[in-house]
Amino acid sequence: MDDVDCSKLEIIKANKDILSSIEFDCGDDDLNEFLLIDSFSNIDNSLSKIYLCLYNDNVIGFFSLSSDAIKINKKLEIEYPEYPAIKIGRLAIHKDFQHMHIGSILIDWIVGFCLELRKDIGIRFLSIDAYNSDGIISFYEKNLFEALQPNKNKNRRNMPMYRDLCKK
Repeated sequence: MDDVDCSKLEIIKANKDILSSIEFDCGDDDLNEFLLIDSFSNIDNSLSKIYLCLYNDNVIGFFSLSSDAIKINKKLEIEYPEYPAIKIGRLAIHKDFQHMHIGSILIDWIVGFCLELRKDIGIRFLSIDAYNSDGIISFYEKNLFEALQPNKNKNRRNMPMYRDLCKK
């Protein structure tokens, strides 16, 4: 596959009608199942909102967003037991479009979306429970995420990570 023309990427909020008519394969059965099956109950139960990344009217990526609160172990300006966050529940790119920086483009879109939301509601952080593998962790680190407790989570399936929206 050639490079993607980023000007042709479109991000839309999915609904059940759209989701029932798409095909998607990111190479990970768990992520595929979430989008193609589990997302319907997430939408019905207001657990998350699903966003699709389209390229030439084909779904080439998706992510889910929900509210969250995280505990930060470092000292911030105001000390609270938990801080408001938006959780990226799932994020995946179609296997034919991986390693083309689409994931980073989606992260940038999410950051912009959250910065707009911050005009109306309190959001300090983005959070994610990243698959605990070197490639996935380094992807999020390149996108300015930090492990919540790096030494404590080495043997877990998922690594809780966060990005401070107040840092540029």
